[in-house]
Amino acid sequence: MSKISPCIESLYNLTLNELCHSMNEEILIHVLKYYPPSIVLQIIWKILHVNNENPEFVYGHVNPMHGMLTSIKRGREIAQMSVRHRGSLAHMAYKPISSGTHEEFANNQQTKFVDECNFCNHFDLDLFFKLVEITECRSQLFTIFQICIQIKGFEFPKQFAEKWIQTEILEENNDNLHFHYIEQGLKLGIFLGDSGWLSESAFVLSHTYNIISTKWVCLDRNLELIKIIQCLTKWLLVVSNYHNFDEAKMVLQHILNTISILEKIEGRTLCIAYAYIAVSQYYYVLMEFNEAWVWAVKAVNELHDKSADVLKLLVISHVIKVCSALNKLSMAKKLIDQLYTYEKDIDQNIHVDMLLSEACYSLKADLAKDSIHSYYTALDSKRNLFGYYNLHTAVVFVDYAYARYVCDYSTTDFSEAMRSILQGIFIMNKIGLPHDNMLFVNAGRIKALILEEKALDVLERGIEHYIHGSLHSIHSSRVEGIKRMLEKIKKDMLNEAEVLHLKALEVSLNAVGEKALLTAKSYCNLGRLYQSQEKYMQSEKMHLKAIEIKESILGKNSPDVALSLGHLASLYTYQLKKFHEAELLYLRSITIYETTYGRQYTGLLYDFKGLVEVYRELKDIDKYNQYMEKTQRFHETREAWLHLIHTAVDENCTQDNLSLEKFKCILNDCGCEK
Repeated sequence: MSKISPCIESLYNLTLNELCHSMNEEILIHVLKYYPPSIVLQIIWKILHVNNENPEFVYGHVNPMHGMLTSIKRGREIAQMSVRHRGSLAHMAYKPISSGTHEEFANNQQTKFVDECNFCNHFDLDLFFKLVEITECRSQLFTIFQICIQIKGFEFPKQFAEKWIQTEILEENNDNLHFHYIEQGLKLGIFLGDSGWLSESAFVLSHTYNIISTKWVCLDRNLELIKIIQCLTKWLLVVSNYHNFDEAKMVLQHILNTISILEKIEGRTLCIAYAYIAVSQYYYVLMEFNEAWVWAVKAVNELHDKSADVLKLLVISHVIKVCSALNKLSMAKKLIDQLYTYEKDIDQNIHVDMLLSEACYSLKADLAKDSIHSYYTALDSKRNLFGYYNLHTAVVFVDYAYARYVCDYSTTDFSEAMRSILQGIFIMNKIGLPHDNMLFVNAGRIKALILEEKALDVLERGIEHYIHGSLHSIHSSRVEGIKRMLEKIKKDMLNEAEVLHLKALEVSLNAVGEKALLTAKSYCNLGRLYQSQEKYMQSEKMHLKAIEIKESILGKNSPDVALSLGHLASLYTYQLKKFHEAELLYLRSITIYETTYGRQYTGLLYDFKGLVEVYRELKDIDKYNQYMEKTQRFHETREAWLHLIHTAVDENCTQDNLSLEKFKCILNDCGCEK
């Protein structure tokens, strides 16, 4: 309406408001059927009174250069779910959130609306395909769809997909009709994937691909290839992100064959950068980061100056994520700085993806606290667009829980991390995600990490709170009873963590096999847990397995290898008393960290402290003093580095520019002045 004069626009809005005010179900049916799509969408939005028409809820586009304080505040409130428990152990011991408490909190987080005209009863496939054409209002359609889910239940997306699949193509030899169904399948499948219903999306796209490959006779080979690559690209993305590795592997072969055909076409004008991103994401999810990087670079090189800004943003955002995973941190930072010179409005969902890629960089660069506001904004945006009960929202909760766990590791206060992971698991369970799905299992793995740290803290804090704080009033027999109670709490929490880690290992072995980084991660986690459970020989075995797998895939000088070296060194130092072996492991870990990250990396502090203990036991006074001094100076070194990081300005950034030359220079580590 922006091009309409103010008077006409005012008259239009007045008429629209009067129509909505007099709306009933009979009139609504007529409106939905006969009015133009853009007007229908406006009417639906008004009569549903979405979030009480509060302008603070952002839908559509945002400007990343402008403040997002309101969104950050709402995201923080979601993450810091306030749950109170009776009993004096609530502040230190893990207490599961009751289903009733969580239901109440979740209902408060759902989109607010009023459906007085029974609109959701009339949201069918015909109306969907009418509204989906308004691409600039896709965010509103996401919210309308989740409102229908709130009314009809979590089976609605599956039922919606099945209803389209069951639609009969009456004229089997009518290729125009086949093309019509292919277009519908692509629109529905892509929408379901974008809105967080990945399994249902894959269901629709699989059926669509079947129509393309077995029923549609297309005389235009270029058109046929376009539809094939569109379908396979989204299909591979959704099954990869859903961690359905068997189906993803099958789709990968189809898309690689199609890419090979397209790349051989002389004078090809079709840009297939997004198909390259789909392949890269498949390898990224499998933690095969070198292969993911190859395809990410291909995607950048496939772009051209006339490529849509949306595509450029998606590609560069993905590249930042892969860069970070490979510890190409300087490159990732330059890409982030250049990307954020873009001052135009960005689709809200794409902006969130950019924030989450930046959060990946922050975590890998040992700047976990810098990621917190990104996660708060992502939580708020995903909840607004797709609903609280949505896989997109749950995944952000899980990722944030891990970031919060890393941030709070030195404080041992994991309350917000625990609330976030419990919310993610609760949502996944509620929407029916299979318990052997890797997303669900990974959430359990992160919960186990948090449980382990809370368990180790229970005894110390409990004794301090119950005994030392009230020693004069507690009888000795009572003291022993409290100690036994705290020991049981600790044991139960560690046992629960073990079950979750073993489940993660089982699923990983079934999904990707023994020689995979996903499996190595489980061995690493179990090694730490068994150390906490005083199962020291099992702990050593798990750590050695993790190191062997990581070295075979990443090489001996990877920071991920250093992480496991440090864990094994800790076991040798504090439990098995193998001080000479521990010394060598610590020194090797320190060399890797300093070479990769510099002398400010937090992991170094744990290695320094370990060596202090080693040299104390070995009575090597000179080296003891040397590493004691390193330990004492570490925080000073890190604070100076943090100041530099947060105040540095990259003067090479080109303002408000998505120049491909600039991004390619960064990727190639070019020293020119472009």
